[in-house]
Amino acid sequence: GDRSPGCAYNLRAFRKANTLAHTLMGILKQAGLKPDSFMPEFAPAQYELTIDPSDPLTAADQASILREVVRATAEKQGEKASFAPLMAAGGVGNGLHIHLSLHRTSETGTLIPITHDSSESNKISRTAAQFSAGILRALPSIVAVTAPSVASYQRLVPHRWSAPYNNLGYRDREASLRICPGDEREGRDPSNQTNLEFRASDSTASPHLQLGVIMAAGLQGILEDLPPPTVTHEDMSKLSIDDLEKMGVQRLPTSLAAALDNLEDDINTKKLFPEELLDLYIRHKRHEVELMAELSDQKICERYAASF
Repeated sequence: GDRSPGCAYNLRAFRKANTLAHTLMGILKQAGLKPDSFMPEFAPAQYELTIDPSDPLTAADQASILREVVRATAEKQGEKASFAPLMAAGGVGNGLHIHLSLHRTSETGTLIPITHDSSESNKISRTAAQFSAGILRALPSIVAVTAPSVASYQRLVPHRWSAPYNNLGYRDREASLRICPGDEREGRDPSNQTNLEFRASDSTASPHLQLGVIMAAGLQGILEDLPPPTVTHEDMSKLSIDDLEKMGVQRLPTSLAAALDNLEDDINTKKLFPEELLDLYIRHKRHEVELMAELSDQKICERYAASF
């Protein structure tokens, strides 16, 4: 792709990646996926690829397939594709955004969307709000699973279009969980479009663990009848700790080691994992932290860029 400055979001960037984009979209369809869009992103040679929604297990399978298809297709065209959180220290990050919507099954087996509620001020149902509350309560701990590399925490900082706080925002691209309202123009029904976008994640994670822990945390919120979280509209980084606490918001861990500490100590979140799996996961990630301990931020980014 074009690595020169000034190509973000524009037609030139599309033209530069035209062959790769058309080839990739065709191969993904042959692999059984339903790609929705391929578009230039903010950084040079950075692109966003989205696929149609599916059931959770299929979505996780497809996320794994997509990464390998992208890598193989890029290699065939003399390029190297990387899904690392950062290609260089201080650079623009690569996130992984997971869109979630809730449904109930009717007596006839039809899935009925229940994320949207037009009577609520922020257009999401109480069930969706409780689901959000469960995710946000667990997020300071489960971020060790959803953003599980040492480099991930160089990206999760304010004003980087990432997700540095455990807040629910309305159309806020810095929120960890973002309400994406459906289109209500000209009388359209927004029920099938309204969704929650989880943003505190990247592609160094296992899609299956990532999606599983997010869903389990959200279901805890519903089962425990947690109160709906405050929907934020402010720049969280400009608020005092007292103001954040009043909103039920906190800064997410600033390192993988700190996130693992939270995961190890959080009684509610530990219930989401089989004991042996959690112990193995934490020990594995502690070793990863040790391997990176003496490296500079730049070297850490380079190691992950080469691996992911």
